[in-house]
Amino acid sequence: MQRRGGGSVLRLDRRSNIDQRQHVFMGANMAEIQLHIDQLVLDTENPRITHSENQREALQKVVKDQKTKLVKLADSIAKYGLSPIDRLMVLKVGDRPRRYIALEGNRRVTAMTLLNNPSAMQNLDLPNGMQRNLEKIAANFKKSNIEPIKCFEIKSREEGRYWIELRHNGEDDGRGVVGWKPIVAARFRNKEPAIQALDVILDHGGISEEEAELIKTNLSLTTFRRLIESPKVQKLIGVTIKDDQLLILIDQSEVLKPLKKMVYDIVNKAKDSRSFNSTKQMTDYVNGFGPDDKPDLTRIASQPPLLGTSAAATVASAAPSKSVKSSTRSRSDSRKAVVPDGCQINVTNTRIAEIYRELRNLKLEDARNAIAVLIRVFLELSIDHFLEANGSSAVVKNGRHETNKKLNKKLEEVVQILIKSGVPRRNFDPILRSLSVVTSPLNIDLLHQYVHNRFATPSPQELTAAWEQSQPLFEKIWP
Repeated sequence: MQRRGGGSVLRLDRRSNIDQRQHVFMGANMAEIQLHIDQLVLDTENPRITHSENQREALQKVVKDQKTKLVKLADSIAKYGLSPIDRLMVLKVGDRPRRYIALEGNRRVTAMTLLNNPSAMQNLDLPNGMQRNLEKIAANFKKSNIEPIKCFEIKSREEGRYWIELRHNGEDDGRGVVGWKPIVAARFRNKEPAIQALDVILDHGGISEEEAELIKTNLSLTTFRRLIESPKVQKLIGVTIKDDQLLILIDQSEVLKPLKKMVYDIVNKAKDSRSFNSTKQMTDYVNGFGPDDKPDLTRIASQPPLLGTSAAATVASAAPSKSVKSSTRSRSDSRKAVVPDGCQINVTNTRIAEIYRELRNLKLEDARNAIAVLIRVFLELSIDHFLEANGSSAVVKNGRHETNKKLNKKLEEVVQILIKSGVPRRNFDPILRSLSVVTSPLNIDLLHQYVHNRFATPSPQELTAAWEQSQPLFEKIWP
């Protein structure tokens, strides 16, 4: 496998500008201190914005430079706090009152300043939409969630130059922050079937280190995913997807043939996403494989292992099929989890995504009570997330106190937002009725009973019905 365009030359003796400095400062010179938002000021010499005459001008320049990126950062800080990985680097500039310049972290200081003191926006030139969004975020911001702020204090600007340049100079041959390749990022977010298949190729396909690096760098995961997730392609290469796991139905050595062919063609630019705009294009491609790349579908695996596991001997609990073509079962027989295999929900919030994954993996017969509670939690957290993402709120303010809105009221707000976006109301009539009808498996009081009543035990059929009634809503909340 060759990289197209060739001719790249590695300069092994290249030295970073950082390494050529005359000054070397030890990390021991930095002291960890804890500060409050009002003790932090912007750097008027911040290279992002050039020189500023005062704090207001610096604030205005950062806002103008960052625009919506600043809103996203403010929202992240308000919801999750400051990253424990990246601390601010500060330089003391005054004792009375104590003030510290943020030599590293000006974007965060700007966001925290506006969240802590929204009135400061009145003196700035902000687009109306940006100001409204920041004000909404500030209304739910609690500085006690991030204070005291952990910082590193340095004694001079020169002392901080090495670390600041290291932070913003890219990878710098490994000295700086080494970014994740798309495949690595996808593996971290969710080990989806395409990543599982790729891991087996890298671990068991006889791939050299050089080839592995080219695959990680140049493979279009979107194109590979399109092939792997096609049910008809799965049948042609001897695999299937069950509960987000890719299972081998034939001998692993046979599956590796078409998988490697696909990866090599994509990496070498012989195929791209435009090559597979239809199922026919994908099946014609696989059917056109030569004898060295076609799998022998008659070599059935005695125990189909999970693709993507650390050891290929990990065995699926289901009994192996006698042949690939006859390994079909009715929908009711294969519904082992409350979430059906074909459910397409793209949960972007980390914690809610974990709950969704548990709902997909827990078996109805083994974990009825846990599933009942998780459905209730997943429903409300999904609704709360949607409301906040669309400028509404899941709470009602009464003076100093905040109370959560009732679930049915929040759901009605979500439905109204979706209707305004063009979704017909009839799509949500089943779930709206279900929450209030006493005999419904999705009735709010019944969901509460599953949590608080030690005599209330749900049946698998009730849980499945509850999910079926709410799935259309989830698909709109998490498209």
